[in-house]
Amino acid sequence: MGEAAARLLADGSVGELEPAGGGVQAVVRDRDATFQPWVGIVDGIFTGDCDCGIVGDNLCAHAVATALTAFHAGTTFSGAATPPGATPVEPDHAHYLEAVQRLSPRQLADLVAAHALRDRLFATLLLGEAGMLDAAGASGLAGFRTAVADAATVTNR
Repeated sequence: MGEAAARLLADGSVGELEPAGGGVQAVVRDRDATFQPWVGIVDGIFTGDCDCGIVGDNLCAHAVATALTAFHAGTTFSGAATPPGATPVEPDHAHYLEAVQRLSPRQLADLVAAHALRDRLFATLLLGEAGMLDAAGASGLAGFRTAVADAATVTNR
C-alpha cells in the first residue's frame, strides 16, 4: 500500500483537496482509472472511504495518498467526521445508482458521452469533473464581457 501511495504522490496523481463531511476528499488518477477517496476521523479513528472497491480497516493507496497530501497541506480534521458513504441517499438517487451498477463500463461511458452531446450543461459538468475544462482566454472573456454589456443596454417595454 505504501509503495503505491508513494507512486501516486510522485506522479502528482492527487488532485485538489476538498473539504467534505468533516474530512477531505480528492480526485486521484491511478493509471487509467479515477477514484475519489475521502479521509477523516470517525469515532476517534482515522478512516478512509474510497470507490476503488477495497473495504476493511486498512486504507487503500488512494486514501493514503490523499491523507498524506492533507497532512502536508496542514489540513485540520474534525473529530466527528462523516464519510460520504454513511450519509442517507434519496430513493431516486439510490435507484439510479443501482441502474449504473448494472451497466458495463463501456455502456456507461457511451451513455454519458451521448448525453453530453445533447446537453451542453451536462457536458460542461462532465468536463469540469474530469478536469478537462480549458481556462477562458483573454479573447473569450472579452467576448463574454461585450455580450453582457450589450444585454445590459437592452430595455424592456
